[in-house]
Amino acid sequence: MKILVVWFGLLLTMSYAYTYKELTRDYEAKNYDKVCNDGASQSYLKNEKNEQILVMIGDACAKTDSINPLGNISKNLISTKEYRESGSYFATLLLQKKLIYQFMHDAINLKELTLPRTDHVLSRVFEQLSKGNYKEGSNGIEITTDTMDYLLWLSKDEPKKVYIDEHKDGKLVQRHWYL
Repeated sequence: MKILVVWFGLLLTMSYAYTYKELTRDYEAKNYDKVCNDGASQSYLKNEKNEQILVMIGDACAKTDSINPLGNISKNLISTKEYRESGSYFATLLLQKKLIYQFMHDAINLKELTLPRTDHVLSRVFEQLSKGNYKEGSNGIEITTDTMDYLLWLSKDEPKKVYIDEHKDGKLVQRHWYL
């Protein structure tokens, strides 16, 4: 009877496992939410040695603003120059998220703090905060650039989330939130 239960459990686990082939297919189809959620929730982040898979999961998580798994991913990207660069990118986003969170909650000074620049919204906002290119408005922190305006604000729920609203020509383009 024990063998039957173990066999059934193994079969059930295998039928729900997110395979490399499925992950690659979903990544190529730009199903980033699925790649990040399923890839990060599987054992990939704990035991994965295939750095190509980890980069796909990390990139998908970065694109969907799921920044927290990037710490576990970045520590395993070590074998080549390109993988180490990806690891640094993911670690940079995680650090920028944490520092912006502290800035909004604890009013820490980010001026003259320099981190690598990326195209991610966290990097664009962090760079402006570290240069002091912002003003405190009635609705939150306002950042104006040549290409986009940003509004940073805290939610009212607990724990408070940091929201970053991207505006172009006075219209909301995208809303991001981080915890």
